[in-house]
Amino acid sequence: MEIVENFDEAGRFTGKLFSKVGNLIILIILSIIPIVNFIVVGYLGRIIKEGRKISEPPILSDYGKLFFEGLKIVVAVIVYAFIPIILLVISLLLFAPLGSWGMGQIFSPGMLLGGALIVPVILALILLFVFLIFGVIAIGNMIRTNNFMKIFAFSENWSIINRIGLVKYLIWLVLIFVISLIGAAISGAFWIVGAIVDLIVGVFVARSLGSILDEVISTVEGPQPEKVLPPPPPF
Repeated sequence: MEIVENFDEAGRFTGKLFSKVGNLIILIILSIIPIVNFIVVGYLGRIIKEGRKISEPPILSDYGKLFFEGLKIVVAVIVYAFIPIILLVISLLLFAPLGSWGMGQIFSPGMLLGGALIVPVILALILLFVFLIFGVIAIGNMIRTNNFMKIFAFSENWSIINRIGLVKYLIWLVLIFVISLIGAAISGAFWIVGAIVDLIVGVFVARSLGSILDEVISTVEGPQPEKVLPPPPPF
């Protein structure tokens, strides 16, 4: 599946969120409650895990299981985003006045473009993208195999990237990164609208990644078929 086809299918899948209004409202409410929103992260993980086995966003269920799945994903993201986060925190300590430590103020255009934060923020974003080259596939592999240690299976994860195609994967990742940044900017500016945008972007990205993994993951994991030996030569 090409990237355009992948995005088109992911967009149609995401649009079906609005066909179940009750489910959508619960997802939005959960997504704006700290810690509880791990349930929504786990829900996105379920979409990645199921891939094209599901044709529409699933109904919320097994909240406890979703919470712990979401917690694992959050920890895995922190592992890969740790260095960019540290860089950003150090930059805030050095350059941003304590009175401006609200998310809306720190990432406002005036603070970024008019202050000393612009360079370290750009560096942090570049570093984040570099780490995500491995991180996205590593987390997807972790979700598919239900094995947290897969985030450290560098050789296996690199093999998955090669099966996707490095150029194709990097183009896909750049587009996903830009879409996510736009969603984050809207979320920072408008609270309630931002919660809806975050959910839409999250479902879109999860479906897109799940579809990509569907094309290659079965060739990496799971039991291999037994080799059938040829019959012995006749005497």
